[in-house]
Amino acid sequence: MFTAPFDTYLAASIFFSAVPGPDRKRTIRPYLFQVTYCNDDPLDVGCAMTWEVTGGRLSYQIALERERSGDLRWHCTCADAIFRAENEGRHCKHVKALLSLGRPRPQERSATTAKAG
Repeated sequence: MFTAPFDTYLAASIFFSAVPGPDRKRTIRPYLFQVTYCNDDPLDVGCAMTWEVTGGRLSYQIALERERSGDLRWHCTCADAIFRAENEGRHCKHVKALLSLGRPRPQERSATTAKAG
């Protein structure tokens, strides 16, 4: 079985991502994501990584959990994740921002696809 090394971009110690802010206009603001824990064995069941997220009204924690089945589950301590997102099977804006790092935005993807054809 091939396993990817855990020294990926998401394991970098500190990085920023643009996230809609806490104000009513949802003004884009830089949020700071700081790795606070990284499991030495990424295939272990339980907590794989945690991040501290700051930039909004409060700071939040994001955790990446590996289940016995091998599936990964994201958890965030923000109110949206606790009261709405997890129950509806979706991610909060903090987890979405973390997942989007290093991926092209939709308009960049279409431009890239058009150039490659």
